[in-house]
Amino acid sequence: MTELLDGIADVRFGDSGAICAVRLAGGWATVSRVANQWVVETDWWRTPVRRHYVRLLLESRGGGRRATGPGTADRRELADECVELYHDLETGVWHWSRRYD
Repeated sequence: MTELLDGIADVRFGDSGAICAVRLAGGWATVSRVANQWVVETDWWRTPVRRHYVRLLLESRGGGRRATGPGTADRRELADECVELYHDLETGVWHWSRRYD
């Protein structure tokens, strides 16, 4: 399931130029890896839409979620959060797109 998001995203970049962290409500979250990325270019004959999308896995904060089932008492799983952002290539601004469960 996904949650659609909107608004401007605050991002930090590492020495290589890749996104290394994004600001969430509780503070900065470190990117553990880029899961996917792609570019969308459309409507060039009207108002151009040029976006670079990135799907990011963020490192677990707060110990993850509680595991359930036999033999899992008081154990926590790592629960990386998956979010999607896009960089508007016309304006240079990063935006939120969605969050995956």
